[in-house]
Amino acid sequence: MSYTDITAIILAAGQGTRLRPLTDDIPKCMVEVNGKPMLNRQLDILQSIGIENIIVVTGYEENKINDPRITKVFNEEYASTNKLYSLLCAEDYLEGNIIVTYGDIIYSEEILKKLVEDERDIVIASDEEWQNYWELRFEDPLTDAESFKKGENGKVQSLGKKAKSIEEIEGQFIGMVKLSQKGVESIKNEYHNCKDNALCRNNAWGSGRVLRKAYMTDLMNHFAHIGELYFNPIERGWFEVDDPKDLEVAEQSMNVSNN
Repeated sequence: MSYTDITAIILAAGQGTRLRPLTDDIPKCMVEVNGKPMLNRQLDILQSIGIENIIVVTGYEENKINDPRITKVFNEEYASTNKLYSLLCAEDYLEGNIIVTYGDIIYSEEILKKLVEDERDIVIASDEEWQNYWELRFEDPLTDAESFKKGENGKVQSLGKKAKSIEEIEGQFIGMVKLSQKGVESIKNEYHNCKDNALCRNNAWGSGRVLRKAYMTDLMNHFAHIGELYFNPIERGWFEVDDPKDLEVAEQSMNVSNN
């Protein structure tokens, strides 16, 4: 399969307040993990499989993101919006086959290829081995882990809610979504339908959040409820860096695996 027709959109507008002071003067995606910024790690992996069309949605300290390999899109409302809003800031580039990734994750080439090669319309990567990783990051995994219920035929039944028990978590969304052209159109249509509907705009897909502050998982959960969201199972091979503990876990784990 050729990856040259894939567009990657990296959502990197966040302020990374929980990583301060590391993010006092740089955006979250530029925090270094073992000496290399997370964004650079993503760009290297994307390019290693032939993905050259890379869009980065910037916001906080956007002038610190300067890489000739990317096209920047600025989310002027970064301080008062969330990742879904950032994605639609890049709507001009939402065409064809798309891989969307959060800017505060690092992942293996294997995971990227697995997701890119999935031909279903809206597919998320789901970590089946999430629990051990969450136990390294949190004293109680339930303080952060979100619900994830599987349906039939590789579909997601629901996700993204506060989980009351480990049994409600059958995987974990890692911040990577693959969209076909049909999936892209579904995303755009659903977003604009919500934006044009006062009820949805003020309570996006029943999430309790206004649309401009809606999470990516709010929209993914909507697609799950209408039977249009699929998952691609993975077993680790990725890290999220949201706070100093995450950074420590990622660096130590990567050092161990490299020895």
